[in-house]
Amino acid sequence: MASRSETLPAADPSRAIDQAGQWFWGFLKNELAPYPGRAWVVARITIAATIVMIIVMTFRIPNGFLAAIFTLFLSRENPTATLRSGFRAALAFTIATAYTLLGVTLLVADPLTHFLWIVLSLFIAFYLIGIISDYGTAVGFGFLLAGAIPLWDQTLLNVNDRVENTLWLGFTTPLGVTVAVVVEYVFRRVHPTTDLTEGIEHRLLAVEDVLRGLAAQGPLGGKLEKEISLYTGAGMSRLRRLLNRSGYSSHFISQMNAAVSLLGRLVDLAASLHHFRAGQSTPLSAEDRERCQRLADEISILREDLGLRKPPRPINLPHGGQPSNLPFLPAMETTASLIPRVFVGAESINEFIPAPMDDEVKQPFFAPDAFSNPDHLKFAIRGMLAATASYVVYTAVDWRGLSTSIPTCIITALSTIGSSRQKQFLRLGGAIIGGIIVGMGAQIFVLPYLDSIAGFTLLFAGVTALSAWIATASPRLSYLGVQLALAFYLINLQEFAIQTSLSIARDRIFGVFLGLLCMWLIFDRLWVKDALEEMQTVFARNLDMFAELAVQMLKEDRNESVKRVRRLRDQINAGFQAVTAQSDAVLFELGPSRPRKLQVREDFKRWQPSLRTLLLVQLTAAQYRLQMPLSELPEAIAKAHVAFEQDTARVMQGMADEVRGKTSEAVPDIQASAANLGQEIRKSYEELGLPVAPQTSDMISLTENVASILAPLYKDIHATFATPQEATGGLQQYRPGEA
Repeated sequence: MASRSETLPAADPSRAIDQAGQWFWGFLKNELAPYPGRAWVVARITIAATIVMIIVMTFRIPNGFLAAIFTLFLSRENPTATLRSGFRAALAFTIATAYTLLGVTLLVADPLTHFLWIVLSLFIAFYLIGIISDYGTAVGFGFLLAGAIPLWDQTLLNVNDRVENTLWLGFTTPLGVTVAVVVEYVFRRVHPTTDLTEGIEHRLLAVEDVLRGLAAQGPLGGKLEKEISLYTGAGMSRLRRLLNRSGYSSHFISQMNAAVSLLGRLVDLAASLHHFRAGQSTPLSAEDRERCQRLADEISILREDLGLRKPPRPINLPHGGQPSNLPFLPAMETTASLIPRVFVGAESINEFIPAPMDDEVKQPFFAPDAFSNPDHLKFAIRGMLAATASYVVYTAVDWRGLSTSIPTCIITALSTIGSSRQKQFLRLGGAIIGGIIVGMGAQIFVLPYLDSIAGFTLLFAGVTALSAWIATASPRLSYLGVQLALAFYLINLQEFAIQTSLSIARDRIFGVFLGLLCMWLIFDRLWVKDALEEMQTVFARNLDMFAELAVQMLKEDRNESVKRVRRLRDQINAGFQAVTAQSDAVLFELGPSRPRKLQVREDFKRWQPSLRTLLLVQLTAAQYRLQMPLSELPEAIAKAHVAFEQDTARVMQGMADEVRGKTSEAVPDIQASAANLGQEIRKSYEELGLPVAPQTSDMISLTENVASILAPLYKDIHATFATPQEATGGLQQYRPGEA
């Protein structure tokens, strides 16, 4: 029998390279293509950073690069959120400045105590990154320490100069924050429409145009084809970031996050439908054309309602979800019909009638397990060892220019291998482009011919605009833009003259290499976590919390139940974000298990929108139940209510067990349970000779919605993990070295 290698042709290396090149070019085109609102974001970032540069150069402010780079970090959905985020960053820098001055005052005189202070400071910086809920605030603390450490190693400067430069280091961030906030307020006056509104409206319009084109059996225009492809490649991550940083109420953010997830799925389905029809010449049936036209009309109404900031009307499709000769159309109908359900119970999108579940739960400053979870301690030790190793190396060879290795360790330290490697690759790419290609290129070909601040301002604004354009891409590429700007600013905003020495850029790049090397050798070898394993754990924990959420309203202590529901709501939303982050990180984990990981990753991404919608429907149902306590209901209805909530919890727990790879018990028929509850309610009203009250009717609809979402979701998850070789529990067999 011939061997497998004899029967299969050898892969052509040149063809593989060509395919990789085509994929990379397509990836860049999707990431860098313009989308609604992007130019406005880039404009305000560029203007803010350029104003900061002029102030730094005019008043000769040391370490001005920090003020400029924070204008990229602080662009938010609205000026209030920008101010709030900037205040936290400025506070972190102020605390870090005070800590630095106190530490060096006590310990700088002796080399041994000075070194121990550095080690302790690095440990504190990494520990805060692990336990502080606001990642930007924690990194800001570590970033100032990373700038202060090489400053206090400069023995050629006297103590007074070092203290003065440390104070300037802490002052630069408030400068950048102030300029960014002012620019935000001015731009909101000029361009009041938010980036979030534009992003949602244009995506819905693109889907609507695709459907109308199919209904008319005409070809899509080149512009529309390019637009739908762009939205598919860009994804919805930027809209989610705008929401999470917007400063809106957590209830509204939860609703819009669910709607955005469903919208992303709708765009993907529209793109798939278009690609399918592009290769078909047979005409559509009259029924399919009518369904496309009807769905387009419903999406138009949905877009209009969202534009007017009012809850969208239910989408009524006579044949919605039924089989069709046109692939993806039934899925599009089902997905579109879920979007209005997200806003069930909302009187308007601008204002909500106060309800117990709408009350805000303040995000704790520290993570709930900050001082009890040993993983935070392990994370801090890993980061401290990697950063200390880089410090020891560049100090031993007396190459102070490599001090960029410490901030490299701080800003690329994440909880899993994949997420950490993702930032490391982008950090390295940004340093090479910003430091060597743009930085050194400008030093050789541009800066020698500039003799005024006006010329340098044009160069600075151009590089900042390029960086901001990349930074407004999806998370797969956005960090590259920030690092490009940082590398360029480190070269040109450290001194108050045009920088022509190439050694500075060289040192910055080698420092990044040193930091990444220490991270690979130390951080990625100690107590490592697999990104997909983490995603599996978080996803299953979310399902556990869903199960707990279902039975909260059955408890007698209503006040305690409401508090617990609020906490569960925020924890589940945080879990959604964690699953999405780990999903991106899986792409950076290599090894023989990679194909399986990518397959499971796609499954998790498919289930997320349904879970987001389910959370909103459950929260709305919980608000209704608070107004109708079980003790005030007829016994038969109360019993059916309890049975439905318990069945919901059992189905949720069954899905959690499936995801963990455990054997789960048979789950109840949740749709039959919902039907039984509705039957008991109607029967009770019939016996009283009264029509079903509107509020009670809404309650019936909500339970039916829960069942209609939950039943197919469980079926999908159960089918995915039904056999041992498909179970996610097999992921536990992976070794970190295989990731």
